[in-house]
This record gives sequence, structure tokens and C-alpha cells, in this order.
Amino acid sequence: MLWVLLSLGLASCAKTLKVVHGGPAEPGEELEIAKIDPGKYGGTFVMVDSVEPKTFNPDAPPDAYSAAAQAYIFDSLVRYNPMIGGSVPALAKSWEIGDDKKTYTFHLRQGLKWSDGVPFNADDVIFSLDCIFAEVTDPKTGEKKLKYPNRGADDFTFGGKRMQYHKVDDYTVVLYTPEIFSTFIDNLSEIFLLPKHKLQKSFEDGSFLRMWSSQTAIDHPEEIVGMGAYVILKYQPAERIVYGPNPHFWRADSNGQRLPYTDYFVDQFVATTETVLLMFATGQADYSGGPPFIPATDVPWITKNAKLYDYTVYNCGADPGSRFYWFNEKPGKNKDGKYYVEPYKLAWFTNKLFRQAIMYGFDRAGVAKGVYFGRAEPEESILNQGNPKWYNPDVHHYPYDPAKARELLKQAGFHWDEHGQLADVGNHPVEFELNSNNTVAQLTDMAMIFKKNMQDLGITVRVTPIDFGALLRKVDSTFDYEMCVIGWASSGGAVDPSGNKALFVSSSEDHLFNPGEEKPATDWEKRVDDLINIQEQTFDPVERRKAFDEIQAIYAEEMPQLYVVSPYIYQAMQNKWRNVRIPPSGYLNWNQEEYWLATTPAERKPPENVANIKTEQ
Repeated sequence: MLWVLLSLGLASCAKTLKVVHGGPAEPGEELEIAKIDPGKYGGTFVMVDSVEPKTFNPDAPPDAYSAAAQAYIFDSLVRYNPMIGGSVPALAKSWEIGDDKKTYTFHLRQGLKWSDGVPFNADDVIFSLDCIFAEVTDPKTGEKKLKYPNRGADDFTFGGKRMQYHKVDDYTVVLYTPEIFSTFIDNLSEIFLLPKHKLQKSFEDGSFLRMWSSQTAIDHPEEIVGMGAYVILKYQPAERIVYGPNPHFWRADSNGQRLPYTDYFVDQFVATTETVLLMFATGQADYSGGPPFIPATDVPWITKNAKLYDYTVYNCGADPGSRFYWFNEKPGKNKDGKYYVEPYKLAWFTNKLFRQAIMYGFDRAGVAKGVYFGRAEPEESILNQGNPKWYNPDVHHYPYDPAKARELLKQAGFHWDEHGQLADVGNHPVEFELNSNNTVAQLTDMAMIFKKNMQDLGITVRVTPIDFGALLRKVDSTFDYEMCVIGWASSGGAVDPSGNKALFVSSSEDHLFNPGEEKPATDWEKRVDDLINIQEQTFDPVERRKAFDEIQAIYAEEMPQLYVVSPYIYQAMQNKWRNVRIPPSGYLNWNQEEYWLATTPAERKPPENVANIKTEQ
């Protein structure tokens, strides 16, 4: 192993951090040999983010920033490779699918170790799946429920039945789906494997979901153990996370050098996305980062600095992620006996005509022009233009039409008083609060346009930007909100819509407008549930496309989520890094572990760009 003792040269790093680069494969260790240009060790790769991760536990309630941090530390049986648009072996070196198309046998790489040096084997795979699928009996109802509620269980539930699994030997596991599940392999890339030797005690005593919080990373980063490319060396809240190479990582180059090449990977934290961009555009970071991508409004001035600070800006097309508003449609009361939503407001929010009217009254083309300077287009479907393979252009569209909005409000039983204020049949004035993430300027800007548009309809909207963590608690736990706006994206869902299954299925905790329904609250939600099951049970791409076309048509009619715009994705990377491979969609740094620092002009080489992604000049 190669030991490195270096000071990062960053202002608040009080002491030198020790880095250990792993050595060549040990006897019996089945490393993957990466098909890349072999490089050299050294250098620091710097990113900047405006939001810190909330947890390093992959099974805790998710958010995009925590998920991004976890992807550096953990790994899966398979990985999704955006360059080929499909899954490739990872911790499983190979697999077979049975004749029934429901039995999957995975063969694990032998001789691998966790980042703390403890051997990895099938027991860890089974334990990781137990953390997701283990059930307990509710003492009050006698019904089975998840021991640790999580999104993963929803993604791997088929017709109400969970995925099954068992260990064959130390390096073979078998997974069973109760129904044919066409994208099962791809979806497995979303399940990070966890070390049994570190987490079994917490799994048994009920504290599992509290493990590996951000406080753990601050106080005892060495306790967070993974199979990914990096380990946490130091976490300084509100400043940075410093990652180092995992000395036992399972990939190497053709010269036998174990990846990653960099000595340090630093993720610095600043207060706003504007500061994120400023630091990159002035040479203080290597990658423009994500989430979020470079806002379209900032592309001109960032591109202007590209030659001076030696980076390239890439136009990666429409964002396959989604930005939408939604009303809280959760019925009932909380444990304190308070309604989640006042009943008269719940009547508005659950009225399709009301939601459609709001959509017609929202000038989304104005958002594209005013907030994104024309570098965006109105989003018309739950699967938007950024995913052309699945996008249904024939769904109902909602151009800006205030007259149509007023007509629908009248049909829904609303009226205007002498002051122009919209009121319901009980003479309640129509007013509600909109919560948004206070660190994303574009969300605040579009919320101001939304507020003005609603004012023109006689509706009062109180816009309240709040901390992202507080926003997640409202959405995931307390449900004490009226309307929210959020950006939704997942690595799996960006390529195949089944990766967003949790967003569609009525029983899911991520069914945002009314999460965790015991049974579908409406006929249309039942139909969506059925369509999800239909597309999962066929390998016929035509039938799968037909099912998702209908899902999109239903969502466009019912409008449980009010889509805003699909901005064009812009990302940028310093030109000094080798092995940059630009994917057709997704993050530029998807293969960051392969990067190495070119320190001379002779070592530089243009990025691989098979999709011919455009560069900004």
C-alpha cells in the first residue's frame, strides 16, 4: 500500500490527514480491471455544494444530497453504466436469470474486503436485504409491517409481495421476485450493501435507522464502513467533507494500481448555489457539481471564464429530472389531534378541477423565459422531454390561460367577492402557504411568478422558503404543510421510469401528495398501481411503453403534481483531469474514481464524448 501524509492546504484543516492507497490485488482477490487509460496517484479533486448530507445511512429517509454522498462510500451488486445504458457487474461478478425469469443467481467477487479490512461475503448481502425487507408484527393490529420503513421495500414489492432471497454459499446468493420484474437488475443498482459486522447490533436493538448520522461522520468517520471508492477522513460541518481512497476498493487499472487515483476528494459547503458557481468559475473547484446543475441563467458568464480558468462547459440537453408543485392531500389528523390539512382546504386540494385551474393559471412559459432566460421549456408530463425514450408528447398540455383557469374554478364551485378575492362555497377565502428550498434561487424566483399568477386569479399565496432539512421533515414526517415545490430525480428513474416507482405507487411513502395509502384513495390511483404492475411483468418494450404512456396521460388529466419547466442541463469540468467520460445523460463525474491528474500538457487528453454532447463557446 502507498501511504501519503499531506496537508490539504485548506484554511480550516487543522491537522494533516493520512491517506492510504491500496496495493495490487492480493492472492484470491477478484478485482475488476477498469478499461481506462492507466494513471498515477496524487492530486485533490474539489467539488462545492450548498446543502450538506443529512445522513450516511442508505436506508434512512432519502434526499438527493445524502444519496450523492453515500454513492462515494457504498456500492451495489451491480452498477448502472450511463455510457452503455445498462447495468454492469460490480460486487457481483456475474449473474444468471432462471427460465422462470423470476430467479436471479448472483456470484460475488471473492477475496474482497470492506474499507476497514474485514472480508466481504454473502452474509453482508443477506444482511443488507434484511435491513430493507425484515418484518415485525404490529402488537396492536397483529399485521406484519416493515421493521425499518424505507423506500427500497416499495421498489421491490410486486403485487403486494416482497422480494425473497437466500444464501447458497459464501459467494453465491439467490434473489426471487414473486412476479416477473423486467427492470430488476437495473433497480438493484439502487441498493447499497452494508457491513453486517458494523450494523447487526443496531439492527437487532431497533436503532438501525439512527446509525451513521452526520454526527457519526463528524465524531467518528472511521465507523462508516463501505465498499465504495472512498472513505470519510474528516467532516467539518458547514465547511467540508474530506474523503480519501478506500484502500480495499475492488477496482484497479491494467497496471495493477488500485483505484481511485486521487489522494483527496474534498466536498466544500457554502451557503448558496450562487457561491457554488462562483467558486467553480474562478478556479476553486474541479467540477461544477450536482445537484443542482449549472442554472441556465448563469451559463453565459460561466462560459466567459472558461478559457481563463481552463475548464469546459457542456450542454447536456433537457433535464430528465422533474420540478413540480403539489398540494398536501393527506386526510386525517396527527397524533396531537390536529388536521394535517384543514378540511375545507383539503376539499380544494383534492378537487381535480381546482388543480387543473391552478395549472392553467401558472405562466410556465414565463418561468422558462424569465427565470431561465429561455434555456428551458415547460414540462408537460411526469416523464418529461429529457427522457425521449419514454416521454409521451400526446398528453394533455396546460398552456398559460387565465380565462380557462377562471372557467374551471367556477365549475368547481368557487366565486369571487367584490374585492376580487376567490372564495369557496363556504365563503372561505382561497389562500395557502407554499414551502420551498431556501438554498435554490430558481425555486424562489419561480415561486414569486407563481404567487403573482395566483394573485391575478384572486388567490393569496404565502411563499415561505425554508431549510431543505426542514422541508423534508414536513414532506416525510409531520405533513404540516399546504403546498410544496421540489426537484425530483433518481439515477435509475432518469433512464427507466420504473426507477421512480415509489413516486407512482399509492402505498409508497414517496407518493408525495398522499403518502402511504392503505389502499388507493381514488380509482385513477388504483389504475396507476395496476399499470406499474403490468409494466414490471413484461420484458416487451412496446407493452412497457404503452403502460407508461397511459400513466402519463392519467397524471396529465388528474394533475396531482403541477409541473413547471425542464431546464437544459449544463455541467462543467476542469480540463486537467484524465479519464473523463461524458455520458448521454446524468452527472459528468459518474466515474470519478477513474480520474487522474494530468500535470503536463503531454498527459492531457480530451474527454470521451461518444454522445457528442455540445460544448458552450
